[in-house]
Amino acid sequence: MKPYVGFAMLLALAACDKPSSPPKTPLADTADMDFVQAFVGSCVQTFPDFARIEAAARAMKWKRVTDPDMLKMIGPADGGSGWKAWTFKTGKKGFLLSTGERDVEGKALKFCVLIAEPSDIEATRNHIVKLLNAKREYSSEEGGQRYATYSFLQDDKPLILNFIDAVPMSMKMLNVSTMTPPGS
Repeated sequence: MKPYVGFAMLLALAACDKPSSPPKTPLADTADMDFVQAFVGSCVQTFPDFARIEAAARAMKWKRVTDPDMLKMIGPADGGSGWKAWTFKTGKKGFLLSTGERDVEGKALKFCVLIAEPSDIEATRNHIVKLLNAKREYSSEEGGQRYATYSFLQDDKPLILNFIDAVPMSMKMLNVSTMTPPGS
């Protein structure tokens, strides 16, 4: 990992808690840029160094999710192993970030997920895809939700980028995750 990555992550995360001027990007809403910064800073630049993410969460005073019912609600369907979650706010928008790993066919699959309500889901997703130079691998729409999977390289290592939203049901929630490819 490049030495400046940890510092860049802290700068990106620090921006989430401070008001900022309108971004000079295609994103029209500051909250959307906060989403991009939180995701890239936490789930891309430091992935899968979860100790750095935990340190940033403590430094930024994010609230650790410990309620057992909430953990069941937001956790991996099979319970996973060794995952953690935090909530935080930037402006009026709330975010949920979780990290961990699951056993898939005897191999550890590591993941980092950010969930929030950007003002413009399409622009936010497209901005992340462009920043990561990600290549679309799969997309579908089922049960009122849209799914899109991309691949990209981070520090010359292949990673998977997933997006889930419920735009067809008029819901503004966006779930974006980074994970290691199965079998890696």
